[in-house]
Amino acid sequence: MKAAALVALSLALAGAAPAALPAPSATLAFSRSEVAGGGIYVVARGRPQLVVPSGVEPAWSPDSRRLAYIAPGAEGAGELYAMDADGRRRGRITYTTGDESHPDWSADGRRLVVERDGHVIIVRADGRSERPVAPGHEPDWSPDGRRIAFASAGDLFTFDAARGRIIRLTRTEADERGPAWSPDGRRLVYAAEQDAQTDLYVLDLRTGVVSRLTADLGVERSPTFNTNGRRLLYVTEINNVETIWSMQLGGPTTAPLGLPPFSVDPAPRPGAPRPVELLPDLEQRPPADLSIRTERRGTRPHFRLGFDSATDNLGDGPITLVASRRNRSRSTMSVSQRVQLGSGALRTYPKVGVLRYVYSSTHSHWHVMDFQRYELRRLIDYALVVRDRKSGFCLADHWAHAPGHQPNEPPRPVFRGYCERGDPGALSVLQGSSVGYTDKYPSHFHGQNLDLTGVPAGLYVLVNKANPELLMRELRYENNAASLRIRVTWPRGSRRTPDVKVLATCPDSARC
Repeated sequence: MKAAALVALSLALAGAAPAALPAPSATLAFSRSEVAGGGIYVVARGRPQLVVPSGVEPAWSPDSRRLAYIAPGAEGAGELYAMDADGRRRGRITYTTGDESHPDWSADGRRLVVERDGHVIIVRADGRSERPVAPGHEPDWSPDGRRIAFASAGDLFTFDAARGRIIRLTRTEADERGPAWSPDGRRLVYAAEQDAQTDLYVLDLRTGVVSRLTADLGVERSPTFNTNGRRLLYVTEINNVETIWSMQLGGPTTAPLGLPPFSVDPAPRPGAPRPVELLPDLEQRPPADLSIRTERRGTRPHFRLGFDSATDNLGDGPITLVASRRNRSRSTMSVSQRVQLGSGALRTYPKVGVLRYVYSSTHSHWHVMDFQRYELRRLIDYALVVRDRKSGFCLADHWAHAPGHQPNEPPRPVFRGYCERGDPGALSVLQGSSVGYTDKYPSHFHGQNLDLTGVPAGLYVLVNKANPELLMRELRYENNAASLRIRVTWPRGSRRTPDVKVLATCPDSARC
């Protein structure tokens, strides 16, 4: 059966198409300064609503459904978090010793940029890796995702994310800060201090012309364009009282927005794409059912630490993977992800993975490679010690259910196949997990373990993570890893079975 027909069949089996989730009614997010008690608010139906009591500098995701923000971590410094626009499903993204600020999303929602201790840093949306850019402050990602604007040493720069090039935009005696892109990516608005006065300016990137927007006794900062680019929101400080103001570009209208005093960090909600994508949300459960199995290779024993792994789909729609190849001479299939839209149509994201046929005594079928990865890391410095050797996964609805009931969970299993089991000559394969279902693998099942042979006694973190390269599109990524803190001991020497004791369980973090 053709891949398109397989997808249509899977949707038919699900019954009626899931209803599109309502777009957030919020039009603006902002925070309150500490003198007002702090917290992040959204303006919905004209009224500010507190969504998280501790946090500053909200930034909307490209699909306008989530907010990144800065809040104190366990160590007290500012760390990067994300949450749904109504305050639900909060998750921590970064775990660093630095102090972070000014987050912003990439256009595809899979990366963010932050300032950390005076440096611009790009981090993945799951916090698993990062890329230093340059010394700088207050970064802002362009709407097309190609450039990052930032201030450094009083001037403005852009970073070309694809080419790795930094371009200077200004060279003045003023102290320029806080650049923000217009929705069309053609202008930057920013604040500049000169001669003890701080005002707003706009730079036309095509012509290089700079226009002054304000000239008053107030101290302006944090400017940002509204969704259509015709107005600016910014913070004015007069007599030590901060308020958010609105300015019409090209016109005389400038007025306070009507929010309470000490409101800061205005973030207008971007225009949401229509129709809404019903994305999956892969939430990884912590490893469970730990056990040691001894295998002999010649005269030397090897000790395998086995564990269960389970990935729940708690999203708005299924994760649907369609793979195909042109002919049987190719040993792999390229995987595409089909995402259902609120309208009932489908959107395809190509090249999200690779399928390979795996011959095994327990299950011979087509596996999607690297859907999950397992690692053992040292607790003290998080250095990698052992990585898994698992070959791949077959996603289906017949293994387990996620806890509770999800709004778009189908009435019965949809993905009921076995990934073309016994058919290495298949030209196309459909696999996936419906909302409310779990992809689960038991301890020691087909490489479901890590080799502890030669691992010194000590404290470690056992990490299970789903979608490790973020190739598959999801509603969020900060919950893709879970972990255990364990102690490994060798009570009778390195050639005897080790003891493994679980010290802590961390369902929402890779750093237990």
